[in-house]
Amino acid sequence: MSERLRYGAVFDDIADEYDARRSGYPSEIVEAAVEIAGLSPGSPVVEVGAGTGKLSEELVAHGLRVDAVDPGANMLEHARRRVGNSELVRFHIGRFEDVELPVGEYDAVFAASSFHWVDPQLGWAKAASLLRPGGTMALVQPVGVREEPYAEVMDELHAALVRIAPEVAADLSRPRDLATIRTGFEERRDNPSEAWAWLAHPGIGVPEAESLFGPARLTSIPRVVEQTADELWAVFETTAVYHRLAPAAREELRATDAEIIERHGGVLRLARIVALVTAQRR
Repeated sequence: MSERLRYGAVFDDIADEYDARRSGYPSEIVEAAVEIAGLSPGSPVVEVGAGTGKLSEELVAHGLRVDAVDPGANMLEHARRRVGNSELVRFHIGRFEDVELPVGEYDAVFAASSFHWVDPQLGWAKAASLLRPGGTMALVQPVGVREEPYAEVMDELHAALVRIAPEVAADLSRPRDLATIRTGFEERRDNPSEAWAWLAHPGIGVPEAESLFGPARLTSIPRVVEQTADELWAVFETTAVYHRLAPAAREELRATDAEIIERHGGVLRLARIVALVTAQRR
């Protein structure tokens, strides 16, 4: 397992904070995925990296039968509470690469803010093996967008991370406008793993995904997020990026971010999209 992938294990230790501070996923993006995949109540699907169940509850609300996989027992305890006594969900503790699921029996494989924690050399092939022919891979990911009038502060925050922790910043996409995001996605769409990696996780596409899946499609919902410096940091503490930083770097970055936000009026306003990437198994 690569050093980057090891940081996916930090979330189970902060399950309470993750559940309280991370936002869920808009029902519109789930509805779009359900429509694109041709799903209906009772359709069997896999959820990769269920976490605390924020996508799981949306899938249950659509009547889908969900096999939800996550390596974190604490995360799945939150997920169980979130979906209640629903008989539509079966939870599996373990890494997606390792959990045994029936081959070729699913209509869709979902992953929300999680598939980058799966070994790409194994994950795309396993997802394809679980899907029936024509079944849909559906990846959901919030993506920052460099958009006026928020571009200046977004650039400053990214520059601060580059200066303080260049080795961490190197693994993240630089701020880009929506046109650039879409153009880059279209250039890579023949390989869904490369198109998805372009959105937020550079460098983890795999060539074989192109032979496993048809061209990728991008669907997105715009959002503007407003946060104080403390609110921004509270969410940041639930990310792997935070846990990759040395204590001194965390302290310096927090002070720098607070100064930037205060200089821009005390409330951070950033444009984002909730991106949905779909592709059909060949």
